[in-house]
Formats: sequence, C-alpha cells, structure tokens
Amino acid sequence: MITVASAQMGPPMKPGEVNTSLELVYIYQGDAELESGGEVGIQRFGIEGGATWGLQSGHSIGFDVGYSLADYNFKSEISNPIINPEPWGQIQTVDIDVVYRHSLNRTQYLFFLPGFQFSKEADADWGSSLRWGGIAGYVKAFNPKLALGLGGAYFGGLEDSTGFPVIFVYWEFADNWRLSNPFRPGPSGAAGLEVVYSGIDKWEFGFGGGYRTDRFVLDDNGLAPEGYGENQGAVLFGRGTYNLNEGSTLDLYMGTVVGGQLILDDSNGDRVASEDYDPSLVGAVALTMRF
Repeated sequence: MITVASAQMGPPMKPGEVNTSLELVYIYQGDAELESGGEVGIQRFGIEGGATWGLQSGHSIGFDVGYSLADYNFKSEISNPIINPEPWGQIQTVDIDVVYRHSLNRTQYLFFLPGFQFSKEADADWGSSLRWGGIAGYVKAFNPKLALGLGGAYFGGLEDSTGFPVIFVYWEFADNWRLSNPFRPGPSGAAGLEVVYSGIDKWEFGFGGGYRTDRFVLDDNGLAPEGYGENQGAVLFGRGTYNLNEGSTLDLYMGTVVGGQLILDDSNGDRVASEDYDPSLVGAVALTMRF
C-alpha cells in the first residue's frame, strides 16, 4: 500500500507535465521452516500503473492502481496446528493510492498520500477486505545532494490499526554514492534505507533493507473462518538496476527475509495462532516502463 511515494522526492514537476508508468513484478520467497514444524513458500505476481500531473506553483497530483496475487505454499506437519489445515492459499490484493505534493517554496514541500487497499483470500468477500490509511509529511532540500523529511503513517481496517513515524532521506554522500529510501518495486516496502552506487554506465546497485506487512481477510473455511491472516518480516536485499531506453528500468533482487512471522486472527481480530519462520531466500525481478 502507498507505492507512489517516490514521486515525492526530487524537484517539482512543471505545470502541465505528465509522467506515466507501468510496473510488472515477480517475487519468489523460498521455503522457510516454521518454528513448530512444516514449511512455507510464497510466489507473488504484481502489476501497477499510475500517472502524475504537474500543477501550478510546483504542486503535483497523481494516482496509482495495482493488483497482486500471492500464492502461499504450505508443507504441513501434524504437530503444527497453524497449517493443519492450511490457514490460507492464494491472496489477491488491489491498491488504489493518491499522491499530492504541495510546494511551500523552491526547497520545501508537504506531501499527502492517502490510499485504499482490498486484500483477501481467493474465495473471501471483496466487501470485507478494505484497509485504508496514508502517509503525510514534510521534506526540505538543503542542497542538490541532500534532502531530509519527516512524517507519519496510519493504517486501519481488517480489525487492526497501526501508526508509525516515517523518515525520508536522499543524501549523496560521495561521488556516485547515496543513501535513500528503497522506493523501487521489489520485495521490500518503502519503510527502509538502502545505500546505492551509480558509477557504472546504465547500472545502479543498491544494498539495504525494509519492513513489510501484508494483512488480508480469509474465507469461511479453516481455523479462523472469515478471520484475518498476516505475514510480516524484514527484508535484507541487494539490487541491480539496468536503465533501459527512455527512462525504463529492469530491477533484479536477491536477499532474505528475517524475523518472519505468520499471524492468524479470528473475525473479531483476536489472536488464534502465530508462527515464526526461519530466514528464507528471496529473489525478484521488476520491469518499470515510463511513458
């Protein structure tokens, strides 16, 4: 949720300027051993598109719509109740996000990123799958090589709510090196940091990490009928990005998920079971086309 935050970093758009993009992503998370026995592996497929329009006085507004399918593969053991029967199978997610940038002057701006997400198991009801929230904050560019920002995020729905501070960083600390948030499509969420090297023609390499949480409504079967599932963990990754023609890019990722946890709640949001899983291999490929 909230995937267009990268549009907020960098110089303002010119009035009447339009930027559009289309992203395709595939993420593979290898089998990881569950704490009480058994394994879980995940494959994700996603597509999203968006557009941003430049307004007067350096303001801009845009939207982003995405769909993803996460296919969970559980290998059960009788001793582990959370996967007997399997807690969930395929998860479908639709994201609808809006992004607004309000320039205060040439070096300072506010941003607002409200969004809606519908996330559910394949046979569950779309009407009960709504999660909503957003991010708001302030960014100041101190010079062309340093911009810092501070904001807050809040997300609610699916019998759960969470809020947390958000720090935005863009710092070119040496020639061809920078520290920034990992806004590119891939296995990690934007709530993280990466160190990036861009000194090779058409290539960019990043090393960093972020935290990802996926929460969704379940169907009327299993241990928690019409309850909620959640998968959370930190992603440590290495990234190689190849710059194609006309601003399009190809991202290749390799990394691992650490501190992974599966959560199963009933329809009231009360905990039924939770299960930690071991570090697992993550690989991803993402194609971004800009028009």
